[in-house]
Amino acid sequence: MKKRKPICAILCIILLTSVFFMTGCGNEPEEMEIINPITITISIDYPKKSNLDDVNEMPFKIEEDSSVLEAIQLFCNVNEMPVNIETTDGTVVGINDLNNGDIYARRTWQYKINGTSSDLPAGETILQAGDHLEWVYEK
Repeated sequence: MKKRKPICAILCIILLTSVFFMTGCGNEPEEMEIINPITITISIDYPKKSNLDDVNEMPFKIEEDSSVLEAIQLFCNVNEMPVNIETTDGTVVGINDLNNGDIYARRTWQYKINGTSSDLPAGETILQAGDHLEWVYEK
């Protein structure tokens, strides 16, 4: 019996040490540093049937020369919202677990900048300071 106590104590120390190192010594993860920030506003217009609250003209800082795709990815990441991207062409296929065609078969996520729709892929459109980026679920 006496031999089990030291072995148990050693195993407990090893376990606690490994947990300490695996959790990063208790440090919070570092936030992404934006070197040349610009401010835009973001809106997300969900369909009524989704039961999700719209995001209305929320000011948001992004890196200068960021694309529409980078902006929505960063916004969703910061706000802990899933975003689904088609990896082959960079198309946004889902925001906040609402994917293209989920509620209405022919509806997809489209973006507008300052009220104007664009045919360019979201990864090719660069945002400027003061732009209003709006995501809408439409035909």
